[in-house]
Amino acid sequence: MVKRTIFDAKTRLLMRKDRRAFDEMVRNERLGEDEFAALSRGAASRIALHAFDSSSFYRELYTGAGFARADVAEPQNFARLPVVTKVALRDAGDAVLSTTVSADRALLSQTGGSTGSPLRVRNDAAAPTAAMWWRIYRWWGVHPADDMAFIYRRLRQGREALVYAAQWWPSRHIHLDARAITDEAIEEFVREWQRVHPRLLVAYVEGATAVATHLARTGRTLPTSAVSVTAAMLQPGQRTLLESVFQAPVFDTYRSAEIPWIAAECEAHEGLHVAADQRLVEIVDDGGRPLAAGEEGSVVVTDFSNEVFPLVRYEMGDRSRRLDGRCACGRVFPRITPVQGRLADVVRTPSGRRITGGLSGLFLGDPGAIRQMQIVQAADYSVRIRYVPTVSGGAGEAAAKAVHALRELLGEGVDVAAVEVESIESQGGKARLVISHAPEAA
Repeated sequence: MVKRTIFDAKTRLLMRKDRRAFDEMVRNERLGEDEFAALSRGAASRIALHAFDSSSFYRELYTGAGFARADVAEPQNFARLPVVTKVALRDAGDAVLSTTVSADRALLSQTGGSTGSPLRVRNDAAAPTAAMWWRIYRWWGVHPADDMAFIYRRLRQGREALVYAAQWWPSRHIHLDARAITDEAIEEFVREWQRVHPRLLVAYVEGATAVATHLARTGRTLPTSAVSVTAAMLQPGQRTLLESVFQAPVFDTYRSAEIPWIAAECEAHEGLHVAADQRLVEIVDDGGRPLAAGEEGSVVVTDFSNEVFPLVRYEMGDRSRRLDGRCACGRVFPRITPVQGRLADVVRTPSGRRITGGLSGLFLGDPGAIRQMQIVQAADYSVRIRYVPTVSGGAGEAAAKAVHALRELLGEGVDVAAVEVESIESQGGKARLVISHAPEAA
């Protein structure tokens, strides 16, 4: 309680804007559906107009597509605005930046480049990012002042680490570098964990899985109150493993370097709630047109809070579905299914068909049989399902069913086989669901 009291005093004194934003965000959760929809539509329209007025990239994009300023200002036209791709942003460079917002607010952020070249964007220092994660932590029963553990790529060293520790005092944060997860590093992390007893683990999926796998081999657990994962698709077997080792519910989140805190699971675990008072998430077809609930499509996100480097109808490179109806938790926010793979996570057939949906569910008939899987396609279109079984040699039947399901999905005589492996390699704590070397068409 002392840590929470000190945190509340610090934020009320030094982070008054974030505290006000947090209070407003909590109120927004319980708005009526019509009132909330109007709030979200208005915010989307405002950021699109801001982009038109202050960014030469957007002004050229919209006028080139036949939209005058008055058209952009009309909320009903928003879903017709052109979708913005990573390639377009990369090519545009600083032309995306707003000319009406101070450059001092621009915080450089860079994607990992797992699907191609890294993309450099700017986050907005004035955005209420802290309030966003305070709110989501609240869904999980965690207070921002609670002691926490992190498995990320970025570690602070030297003076930066000292400043960070002073800022968070008396709360304690421990870290494991996701780029260097060795048995020795995990054991050091475990020793720190047992000293601090963090109430929340925030981690890349693959990093958390590596630690949990290491501990499961010797029957050890690291109890906590909640586990938050991001940066890759959470496979059913991974959730089971993590909940067993960390003795806590696992909460899937959807975040990115370009747009932090897009969506997250609540305590009901009925899909991911979109933080729709701060972001608009659309699920669209190949033409950028919104799809009906239940239809899988490309994830397109608009960030209401980034005025420095506007991201309006930005194609994330991910795929998901919009969920219909209200969550059992009662919050008004719309929901999406967990991201089912990136647009680059594609298996191809010799005739040129592209298979994206359904690949993550190959083991859903027996999700406890495996901890992890990866699909690797060779240049000759043959496919190998690499999987890590929960018990060595114990997932043969489930693997055979997965092979049959994928053969049926692909057809065309594509060779499919399953291979048991000890681990799935990752880069920087992240692993791809699909690695394909197949050409676009035969």
